[in-house]
Amino acid sequence: MNKKTRIEKAGEKALERLDYILEHYSTPDFVEIVGRIGGDTVTYRVYNNGDIYER
Repeated sequence: MNKKTRIEKAGEKALERLDYILEHYSTPDFVEIVGRIGGDTVTYRVYNNGDIYER
């Protein structure tokens, strides 16, 4: 899977929990997504296998 596709899929998964995405970082194992929800800033890591964890 190419980098752009990984970021798009991770963004879609994170938007299930976020109001909007501020920024993202791509690593070989996961995509880290920083976003806002209800006035709070949160960071999620979406791993290649589909797992998502709050950081």
